[in-house]
Amino acid sequence: MSDLAGRYASLRADPHVRERPLIALPRIPTELELQARWFAGEFGRKFQTTTGQRAEVIQFGFWNREAGPDFQDAAIRIEDGPVISGSIEIDLIDRNWELHGHGVNPAFDGTILHVFAQHGGAEFFTRTSSHRNVPQVQLDLGALADSDATSLPIAHAGRCVAPLRDLEASCVASVLEAAAQFRLRRKADRLRQRIEIHGRDETIYQSLADALGYKQNRLP
Repeated sequence: MSDLAGRYASLRADPHVRERPLIALPRIPTELELQARWFAGEFGRKFQTTTGQRAEVIQFGFWNREAGPDFQDAAIRIEDGPVISGSIEIDLIDRNWELHGHGVNPAFDGTILHVFAQHGGAEFFTRTSSHRNVPQVQLDLGALADSDATSLPIAHAGRCVAPLRDLEASCVASVLEAAAQFRLRRKADRLRQRIEIHGRDETIYQSLADALGYKQNRLP
């Protein structure tokens, strides 16, 4: 081996020197990023299911941050059929539907579309606990090639976006600080009322139970 060839071989073995692949591999996003970009419409509205049918998202629905499907009150159309209303679930891998127990959870029976980023290998069909088949759509991760994983789109523009948009950063910070103080005072008032009714120890117990159990586990 010539000196130049030997030097090139040693450079290739150096972990700090690598040839750039001819084809860039798609970036694998987190599930949160996938949900945010789906909700923002960055993948589009028209897709093809894994069985070759046309699927169009009429309404992306509401982003659910609690238990249950990721997006609720959504609407889709398959081929030229009627508009179907229900929930949409998004997973990184198609088989996560079963791994996460969605197939036996009645809360997912209203799912109308299962969206995933990666195929798990073996053929997989999404079914509910009532054995209803759910259409599947695989997203093209190539669409994320130029996106910044640290800059996610706004999930839902609230009422504060318009009045705060043109303010200086210092003014926005002041508004946020004032809002935080308002929320803190309101929580303090609620705790003070609980103490007057139930006493200090019971109030501490209830507050800890409420914080650890969250609102899904509260008694009606």
